[in-house]
Amino acid sequence: MVRVKICGITDADQVDWCVAAGADCLGFVVEYPVPVPWNLSRQEAHALLARVPPMTTRALVSGGSPEHVIGLARALRPHLVQLHTDNTLAETAKIAQALAPIGIGLIRALRIDVATGLACGEITDPLAAAHALESTGVTAILLDARTGEMPAGTGVSLDWRGARRIRDRLSAPLILAGGLTTGNVRSAIEQVRPYAVDVISGVEVSRRVKSPKLIRQFVRQARVTVSQ
Repeated sequence: MVRVKICGITDADQVDWCVAAGADCLGFVVEYPVPVPWNLSRQEAHALLARVPPMTTRALVSGGSPEHVIGLARALRPHLVQLHTDNTLAETAKIAQALAPIGIGLIRALRIDVATGLACGEITDPLAAAHALESTGVTAILLDARTGEMPAGTGVSLDWRGARRIRDRLSAPLILAGGLTTGNVRSAIEQVRPYAVDVISGVEVSRRVKSPKLIRQFVRQARVTVSQ
């Protein structure tokens, strides 16, 4: 079954809406190193993480130095950490190795520049970059779009054919993000067949303001695809 992650949760109502809609995972952007609309302090995140009920996965989305990410994870104890900056392979491995003994999995974002189709980071070929990240001990790889204006939550879709090629050649689970909406998530899943989908701006009516109706529709569209 394709899992659904709703990211960029910023208040208690959004937690409740996502849980009621049946989302598998809730993502909280915490102390991200560059300004984004969904950034929370660790104090704000602590209260929201505590609101998530049992059996729903809590993901902390951050970036920066290994020391910062590891320290944040140890303080907040999510189920997963999503590393959403272009850390080196060595840094990614260091974080994964530090989190594993305390039962926290690491999702590594592989951001694709929408203007060039190249991967951001040490290795610019997307498939080669995905293979290299797979060897660092990550729990999953998340494909996302990056623009010159936004590091995440761009609202811009990836090349789904390219995403499918990566998915078919990976052993690690692939999470698809980048421009997903209620109107296209069904087609995206049919074409890419990812392990999970991740949405942030696609269920918002404005930056940081999510819609319970769009959240329900997004989850429902993802589930419809799986049942066929």
